[in-house]
Amino acid sequence: MDNITHSLFGATLARTPLGRAGRGTTAALVLAGNAPDIDIVATAGGSLKYLEWHRGPTHGPLGIIGLGLVTAALVYGARALIDRRRTSGATYPRNNASFVQLAAISTLGVLFHVLMDLPTSYGTHLLSPFDWHWYAFDWMPIIDIYLLGALATGLVIGQRWSGLRQRNAVIVLMFMLGNYGGRLVAHERAIA
Repeated sequence: MDNITHSLFGATLARTPLGRAGRGTTAALVLAGNAPDIDIVATAGGSLKYLEWHRGPTHGPLGIIGLGLVTAALVYGARALIDRRRTSGATYPRNNASFVQLAAISTLGVLFHVLMDLPTSYGTHLLSPFDWHWYAFDWMPIIDIYLLGALATGLVIGQRWSGLRQRNAVIVLMFMLGNYGGRLVAHERAIA
């Protein structure tokens, strides 16, 4: 999936009960939802190196756990820095998510990134660095306008009418499941 879809999905997840963990969860979910694509730094070695490393270890078991912890540490540290820079007379919510909560939520965000990449035609090295086999279900394109539209619409409506945020998040997530299921059925019919 493209990074806009990953970002919108993270923001949508933040409107589910995951977001109740406290301050920092939205940032953690959005950042974690994009973290595996840090492998873009491989472009420094040229196009061939990028193709060799893209959706590799950052999309495998070690990457999921490692990037989840790094994302949690970044969010936790940034939140602490912001809190220190605020003036002493300012009031703001202290409902901070703990590091453990941020680590769990971030790891989940990275895992969802990988699971969203898996059904694309490009696929991923799901088990790297232990196994470099490509796994791809080839159900959907990398940029899915239906997912983008549903995610963006759900977030806009939830922003405009805050009472509908959680309900819209559930509706959008159900639409996503239906979209994936419909594409699976269409793929199986095409193969048959």
